[in-house]
Amino acid sequence: MPKFRNCFAAAALFAAALAQSPAQAQDTRDADLRCMAVMAKINQLTDPKHQLESLIGGYYFLGRLQATAPELKLGPSTVDAYGKMSPAQFLSETQRCEQEMRTNGHTMVEIGTAMPKAQPDK
Repeated sequence: MPKFRNCFAAAALFAAALAQSPAQAQDTRDADLRCMAVMAKINQLTDPKHQLESLIGGYYFLGRLQATAPELKLGPSTVDAYGKMSPAQFLSETQRCEQEMRTNGHTMVEIGTAMPKAQPDK
C-alpha cells in the first residue's frame, strides 16, 4: 500500500505541474534560472563547503529546468538571469533558493531514512 500512495503522490504532483498556466510555467522557469545563477556564482567561492552546496543545488535546479524547458540554452539563459539581478535581488534570491534547498533537503533525509539499510557484502 505505501508504494501505491507514493505513486499516487508522484502522479498528483506531475498533474499539478502540467496544469500550470503558461505564465506560471514561465515564472517558475525564470525563478529556477535565477537559482541556477545563484548556485553558479556561489560555486565560484573558494570555500569547499559552499562549492559542494552550490553543486548539489545546481543539479537540483538543472533537473527542474531540463524537465520543464528542455529546449532552453542553459548557459546563456543563466547568464542573462544573473545579469538582470541587482545585488539586493541576488541576495534575496540566494535566501529563497537556499530555503527551497533546505525544504527539499528534509525530504531527502526522509527518503534516506525510509530506505532499507544496505547489507554488508559477505
